[in-house]
Amino acid sequence: MNFTNLFSILRIGSVELKNRLVALPVFTGYAYPDGRASPSLIEHYTQLAGTGVGMVVVANAAVAPDGVTSTYNLRADYDDYIPGLARLANAIQQQGARACLQLNHAGRFAKTDQPLLPAPVDGTNLAFNIAALREFMQFFPLEKRFQLTRYFLKQANAWRRPMSAESRDRIINDFADAAARAYQAGFDLIELHGANGYLLCQFLSSFTNKTPSDFGGDFAHRTKFPLAVIRAVKTRLPATFPMGFRLIVREWVPEGIALAEAIAFAEILQAEGIAYLSASAGSFNSIFFPEVLKKMSPPAYLQKDIAKLTRKVRIPTIISGRIITPSLADRLIRKNVADLIGLGRPLRADIHWLKKAADPGRKIKTCSNCNWCLKQVVLEEGFNCRQWPKLIQQRAVLDHQLLRRNYKILCVVADPGDLQRFEGSLPHCIPNLRGFPTPVALTVLFLDAGRQDKLLEKERDSFLTRCRNMLDRRGLTNATLDYEIGSAQESLEKEVQNAIRRGNYGVVLMGHKRRQAWQERLLYRERRKVIGLVGPGGGSNDVLVPVDLSDTTLLILTFLRNTYLGTPGMRVNAVHILTGPSSPAQHRWKALKKICGVEDDLPLHLFPSKGDTASEILAIVEATNCSAVIMGKRGISGIKRWLLGSVSARVLDGLTEQSLFLVD
Repeated sequence: MNFTNLFSILRIGSVELKNRLVALPVFTGYAYPDGRASPSLIEHYTQLAGTGVGMVVVANAAVAPDGVTSTYNLRADYDDYIPGLARLANAIQQQGARACLQLNHAGRFAKTDQPLLPAPVDGTNLAFNIAALREFMQFFPLEKRFQLTRYFLKQANAWRRPMSAESRDRIINDFADAAARAYQAGFDLIELHGANGYLLCQFLSSFTNKTPSDFGGDFAHRTKFPLAVIRAVKTRLPATFPMGFRLIVREWVPEGIALAEAIAFAEILQAEGIAYLSASAGSFNSIFFPEVLKKMSPPAYLQKDIAKLTRKVRIPTIISGRIITPSLADRLIRKNVADLIGLGRPLRADIHWLKKAADPGRKIKTCSNCNWCLKQVVLEEGFNCRQWPKLIQQRAVLDHQLLRRNYKILCVVADPGDLQRFEGSLPHCIPNLRGFPTPVALTVLFLDAGRQDKLLEKERDSFLTRCRNMLDRRGLTNATLDYEIGSAQESLEKEVQNAIRRGNYGVVLMGHKRRQAWQERLLYRERRKVIGLVGPGGGSNDVLVPVDLSDTTLLILTFLRNTYLGTPGMRVNAVHILTGPSSPAQHRWKALKKICGVEDDLPLHLFPSKGDTASEILAIVEATNCSAVIMGKRGISGIKRWLLGSVSARVLDGLTEQSLFLVD
């Protein structure tokens, strides 16, 4: 079919869109924990832009640290975020789409101990909030409900205090500053988030802002804060730079925003110079109620409301709400229900939605409205969709786990003997990080254990020089090399832990000394890291990688992919102690490599089990004369590890010259 209406040109202010299709902002939780744009986030939006839509709206960039909705929230509140935002905007534009950044402050829904809100929650609102929380919890497995309930009740307890005038002024300026950063990063447009029950929506709604004040009570006062934000933002942008607004048309809460107020506010927004309106419905207080879910289930469930909105304003409108087929989308444009079609979850459920629009013989995978994707982001596990192929789902899970990981290296030198251990082995322990956006970063922590060891002090500069030469020989000339001196005011274990926290190191290397309890405690207590105990045996280029083919193997393969695989001269030998037929093991190995993007030329060597996995691994270590062993751990520690035993701990106890790396 030829959907001429969908693929006609439209202008939003000074920006021309090649068609009427917009990738709506859907929160992913793909940003790094520090708020930077991660490769996963950029890849996600690159794929959306590559579908052929005219505009991609990047979801929910926080304008302040106290405005994030998640640990993995994209941020725009400091200039340090501009380079990542620029890469994101450029990636979208390179695919032929316009790039728009949505700016938001989550208000009372923010992940912070002191959430901001326009007015304290009163008794009637609190009762509705508790009822909403009860419905919300029904979406989660029983084991998740207690923790979530405790968190949200704690947040609700903090909703008794309204934000101060100083906080209002700060947030207004934060929006303006973030908009300036979006412009500097190269985005074509920005969008202010006035929906989902976030801060701008909270000011607009009498459900959350009914107390009479300069910024609350009647409709005119409730509009003052968002209008102040808009006016402040305009002062920081060129006059022709388009600013859109995500407008909630029905809140579905007591005394909340309804269509009449939404249209009245839309006319004010038009007068203020807003370039387009993107319609939305429901908030996190309402969308989990069965009666609301029923309202949101039909295709294009907002079309009557948006048609009324479109007739009242002269600026483009975007309709959202389960626009699941191209024929439906084209009909909505043809009948002037809206000027643009917003594709949120339907486009995520089937990334080929637009391509299939040109081929009636190809069936579109329809979003089933199961809300599993929403559950994933609430649990901070990253956006995922049950309509995706299993491989893509598993890769998304892995990529999200990797967001908390890095390859910044801390090398711990506790005594002069460590200098000798590292001398031969360190060249094999430094990853290449091919294709990583940041260079290798190596920091050496010198500890003296309170002895003021003069020999260690004397050798320090010489060791650092040798490290620099070693990095240069490896071709890592852009690697950074630094050092710290331990204060020796606490135990060695505490010193190392403090250094790890200060530098957020993802790889920690220590000289392996047998029967050192503090080293073994660090080995099993540090989470989401690679911990290495480096032995003196550095002569061999063979690395042994025992794998159990569990999900932990994905993390081991990712570490290998970013470090040793492909390094000239290094030989990686993956082994598995076989407890069943060989065919399922090889099939699983192939699937794991595919998920991680590891080339298929890494074979898996199978060894039949004799009942003692640790002893069998140690026998292979001796037979292969390897210099290092890389293993995974499943996170058990303390009493569980004592009761169940640990293969890695027994392997460590049996190693003599080799280094051991544990990937958590």
